[in-house]
Amino acid sequence: MASTDEFWKICNDDGVCHCDWRLTIYGCEEEQQLRAMYIALAVLSGLVGVFAFMVLYHRVVYLKQQIFDMRTGYPRPKPIESMAVFGTIFNLLRMVHAIILVTDAAPNVAFRSFMFEFPWQFGIGALSCYLFGIAHTLADSSKVIYDVWIRAPVIVDTMCTVIITMPFISNNICAVAAGVYALRGDNYMASQFTDALYYLWTFYTGFQAILILYAGLRLLRLLNRHLLQRTDSRVDLGRVRLGALKVRIIVMTGFICLTVFAVMMVLYARLRGPITENAAYNVAIAVIWMFDGAITTGVIEFGVVLNPRLATLAPGFGSSAGFSGSSNRYTTGTNNITSANTQHDMTLSGGGEAGTQSQSKWMFTRSSGGRWSFGEAKSKYLSGGGDLDLNSSPKLEHKQVDPIRSQIDEDQQHYNAMTSIRAPPRNISPTNDDFLRHHQDADAETTSSATYLTMQPH
Repeated sequence: MASTDEFWKICNDDGVCHCDWRLTIYGCEEEQQLRAMYIALAVLSGLVGVFAFMVLYHRVVYLKQQIFDMRTGYPRPKPIESMAVFGTIFNLLRMVHAIILVTDAAPNVAFRSFMFEFPWQFGIGALSCYLFGIAHTLADSSKVIYDVWIRAPVIVDTMCTVIITMPFISNNICAVAAGVYALRGDNYMASQFTDALYYLWTFYTGFQAILILYAGLRLLRLLNRHLLQRTDSRVDLGRVRLGALKVRIIVMTGFICLTVFAVMMVLYARLRGPITENAAYNVAIAVIWMFDGAITTGVIEFGVVLNPRLATLAPGFGSSAGFSGSSNRYTTGTNNITSANTQHDMTLSGGGEAGTQSQSKWMFTRSSGGRWSFGEAKSKYLSGGGDLDLNSSPKLEHKQVDPIRSQIDEDQQHYNAMTSIRAPPRNISPTNDDFLRHHQDADAETTSSATYLTMQPH
């Protein structure tokens, strides 16, 4: 038992011991601080774990979302649902590990080493699933991005599968081997496997931090370009802004978490002995390490459940007017076409015949502010101001339905199935039928949908 104590405790000549807080917290100088830390961690991990399960239950049961997309024959995890699954398991296992250390149960060093490392693999898996979703969202939303950036879906599938599964294989081997060698009294090999474990964690977390930042910035650039163009107000721009804010929160939180974790891993791999022997450093790195995952989970959960009212409280975001939506206007380029279905009499003079005709009054509005309408032209004509010259007046063009319109709508629906952010529309001019249908339904329904990054309807 003495050899095991030497592995998870470092004692000086005066008999003062410092704990390897990953494996034990009793019988050392930092006992009180570490015990309080693990009690707080158990409570916080339990709370955010239960809330993550509530998010998952709401989305799967009430919103009828799936955890995996099997349409391609390859199980692709849905971004939010799969992240909620991994996040729930991660935090509940962290709570179990904290309870084991506080109660000093299961004193087997191999088991405790495994129980400490195993939950973190679900934590990095949660962010990997979200990265998986972003990558396929970008590919599905734009053929240009698909061709230039991804080339083939199999590359994304392979890369994300490796990121999710490799920590479960390599890190568990190192964690169990370190514990087994410690039980045998071979502290040198136990330390070697421990160092290898945290070098692997440094690589995994650092690499994933770069990937999630890169993919997140690409997605945000795509959304911002859509907001600047505003080519089709059938898409609720307020929803797009809210979705962009959600992506920004999740991506930046995940990036900061992974970066902090990578820095701590490389420090711990290089300086585990000196850090453990210094009580202040030992407690400080333990607190940052332990609460990094739980706090990240809480912030991401806030991003998932964010709604327009909460978004207005975010610093620098703006007022709630930004989320009022724009579905009540139908805008194309810089011209606005407004229809008012009213009954009016138009007397047509010519050949001694007069007729009364009921029709819609159309108005054409230029960006410079000039207006032309059938009503104004009629008044000018009847007052003798001149002939009604339709050739010199702006014309309303009626375009036929684009034969690829249905395919584009199908692509956008697939994109919407990946994220709550509406697919940036292609630059397709609306047809007159589209306009009339939109005008009739504008007050009855909006173009927003409660899907991936929006948990509840508003």
